[in-house]
Amino acid sequence: LDQELVRHFGMPITEVFETLGEAEFRQAETAQLERVARLSGVVVATGGGLPVNPGNRQRMRDSGTIVLLYGEPARLRERLSPRAVAARPLWRDLATVEALFESRRQAYEDCDLTVDAVGLEIPAKIERILQHVLPDRQVEVHLDGASCPVLATVAGPAALPSLAADRRVILLTDEHVAEHHLERYRSVLPDVLPILIPPGEGSKSLPQAESVYRRMLDARIERRDMLVALGGGVVTDFGAFVASTYKRGMDFVLVSTSLLGCVDAAVGGKSAVNVGDFKNQVGLFTVPKQVILDLRALRTLPPAQVREGLVEAYKTGLALDPELGRFVEERSADLLQGDVPALAHVAVASAEAKGRVVTLDFRERGLRRVLNLGHTYGHAVETWHRCRVSHGQSVAAGLVVMAELSRGRKLLCDTDADRIIRTLLTMVDERFALPTTEAAWPIMLTDKKNAGGRITFVLLRGIGDHMCTDDVEPEEFDQARERALQAWHALD
Repeated sequence: LDQELVRHFGMPITEVFETLGEAEFRQAETAQLERVARLSGVVVATGGGLPVNPGNRQRMRDSGTIVLLYGEPARLRERLSPRAVAARPLWRDLATVEALFESRRQAYEDCDLTVDAVGLEIPAKIERILQHVLPDRQVEVHLDGASCPVLATVAGPAALPSLAADRRVILLTDEHVAEHHLERYRSVLPDVLPILIPPGEGSKSLPQAESVYRRMLDARIERRDMLVALGGGVVTDFGAFVASTYKRGMDFVLVSTSLLGCVDAAVGGKSAVNVGDFKNQVGLFTVPKQVILDLRALRTLPPAQVREGLVEAYKTGLALDPELGRFVEERSADLLQGDVPALAHVAVASAEAKGRVVTLDFRERGLRRVLNLGHTYGHAVETWHRCRVSHGQSVAAGLVVMAELSRGRKLLCDTDADRIIRTLLTMVDERFALPTTEAAWPIMLTDKKNAGGRITFVLLRGIGDHMCTDDVEPEEFDQARERALQAWHALD
């Protein structure tokens, strides 16, 4: 804030005090605080005198979190070089500083969080603040009668040592994720075998699984050891498959570093690999020992990956949780810009909603099918494009078609259908071709939730109100697809 004031006055602050006086400086300081308090996604470092004004502290609290970086004056003085002291006349007399500090102590202690400014290194300070702003959230999920705790945290690595105990750990990740997060997790584990796979859907294959099995066999990994799958949906799906099939099954932990993984792939116990152009055709239901949603990793995501996750989160809200659906609609601009607290809220709310469903229907015999809203045609889009269009973008297209199919049956009113489609189109970064009904229908017939040779579609009766049906004929579907195309072409 002092830098903003220097720009405002066009002179150093010491000159402002000398020429204009403290009263005018404090008035301008409050005005600058009021301006920055209206911003979002910013960290504001104030001068030491600003919080003495109770009105200023109230403005700070109303707009964010107040963090006090605390250090006794004598210890702070020790960190200043002679040149630094010369530039700060007040600090030439420690007794004067200590008296000023005592006069302000009560104002300083009126804060949300106190962090040791002297005894902690910068990474530890950051961790302390992050844990306050984004406290740990535990979601209780039960899969097939077994507990599968889901932990949303900014301190993901800290959860692993107790889980690993005295076992060796295979740390499976992809090359992109490794650049950002591998060292964070490897550093907390004493005996680690890192295995990196190529990024992308192509790694979810039986040949890639065999390659990983051979690495584990060569390293003499035993069934009592543990696998940690660190990454997005591809890595956690694939890692769960490998762990559950290696030597008939070993313990594994899923650490999701993508929004898509946090809101969908990591929660629910599904694992699979692709066969040719067909997604997730070989797999099994599994129960992880722990799922960790790495909220700190959300800040490293590129915009495209944020859009991917938001599509799935919005799908969950549309199908199961009206509050989540409305949150995504109302905060879509902040979410798409990578607002981490907002993304963390979406991740936890999605995990809670999905957790309730998979606890009741682990093996997808009924209720769990609702989570496939938009996926029937979405998977057809993805397959038809040979995975060159991402999963999230494909599902967005599937959801637009499902909104039109629901509108056509008068299950959704025009207002709801239009709002849903508008929200989805903000998450699509570029237009791509949508397969015709003739091309998509045979692919949709391979969907795993189908029964009796008929395609099961999940439709909407309103936000958070779903239904399943298998009586949609190709002609009706084609009409919905044509209506969806009109909105889709608005992206041009």
